[in-house]
Amino acid sequence: MPDWTELGELYLDVYREPPYGEGETEAAEFRKTVARHALLPGFAVTTVHKGTELAGFAYGVGREPGWWHPRAAAAAPAWLAGRPVFYVYELAVRPEHRGHGHGRDLLDRLLATRSEPFAVLAASPAAPAHAMYRRWGWQPAGSLTPGRSELLVLAR
Repeated sequence: MPDWTELGELYLDVYREPPYGEGETEAAEFRKTVARHALLPGFAVTTVHKGTELAGFAYGVGREPGWWHPRAAAAAPAWLAGRPVFYVYELAVRPEHRGHGHGRDLLDRLLATRSEPFAVLAASPAAPAHAMYRRWGWQPAGSLTPGRSELLVLAR
């Protein structure tokens, strides 16, 4: 398993930027959440290092048929309802390592061995990553309350 402290430091490095504006409190919560998710069946994580530095990571959890994000503003679309999904909780690359294909590589490796027919993630439309996901073929499928993030789906 990865070093949760190291992942938390990278998380803070990435999510302190606009539009997120997160701080140490959110990074500490992230460390607890990812450690809890690591105990779930279907947990998967990928990392990329540049030298000895953790440059990026992605992680997610396979979810059972019928699972939908608990903060979704509405039920899953009919074409997705009742289907197993792989939920991508985080994709994060340090700012100085962006633009070199690390994000795409992390996500491709994370999803490569998954059997779920759909992958789902939440992304803020205000974040540059949102446009990146859309370029990669992710499609809108809902939103989260209070409405700051859009749920995106990739058919696999």
